[in-house]
Amino acid sequence: MNMYKSFLFYFLIFLLHDDRCIKCNSTELTTSVNDVSTVVADETNAFEKESTNSTNDLDVEKTIMERFLKNSDVIQFNVGGEIMYTTRASLLHAPDSTLTNMLLNKSKENISIDKESNVFLDFNPKLFRHALEQLRLFEENGKIVFYPPPTPILTIQFNAMLTKLGLEPAPISDDDIFTFNVGDEIFATRRRTLNRVPNSKLSKFLLTNKPSDLDQHGKPFLDYDPKLFRHLLSQIQVGQVANFEAPSIESKIAFDAMLHNLGLQS
Repeated sequence: MNMYKSFLFYFLIFLLHDDRCIKCNSTELTTSVNDVSTVVADETNAFEKESTNSTNDLDVEKTIMERFLKNSDVIQFNVGGEIMYTTRASLLHAPDSTLTNMLLNKSKENISIDKESNVFLDFNPKLFRHALEQLRLFEENGKIVFYPPPTPILTIQFNAMLTKLGLEPAPISDDDIFTFNVGDEIFATRRRTLNRVPNSKLSKFLLTNKPSDLDQHGKPFLDYDPKLFRHLLSQIQVGQVANFEAPSIESKIAFDAMLHNLGLQS
């Protein structure tokens, strides 16, 4: 509106300084000014009407967008500080789970919200993603069976998360392969091998995932001589669970010390 008032002001000055207008009589000048005023008023009204319509259009677009987001098939949420997405259809593969009730807002109890108004789930993002990738592939009304993460030592934490989310824990198999770091060398064996020495530090790797027990890659770390440990593991793998023998007389003291630390009998 101020723009049109300025236009009127400068147009009047133009008329007063124009030689042809100076010769006009006062009636003609008044008529010209009134005509200009009318034009400016009409333009001003049109501008204000257009602004009002634009505002209304924005309100309509905002309402449509809010309705779309509310009914959208895509669900956005926060897991341990990472934003993740899934669809309503994927969540409905487990319709009665705590996870589905929380993310579809069926349950208002014990739900945490982040500063962006996303539902917040306080879990390890890597483990949650492992579960979500499987949930997406399940058939509707089919049996849901989760498989543990590639690193079996994380199975305990993974199953604890599934239980809190109202989902069935992943099955545990004796064929699960465990890898661990011994003196900066990587070893691998099956769960059944570690279960042969149930009261040892080795078997506790099946039940714990304390960060202090893991190396930077998430593998259990044992600070022993790799050669001595390899000799011990080879005996356990063939079924020996006590009276372990050192690889040599010279290494017997160190070997027995390792056995004692692991809770095994020499």
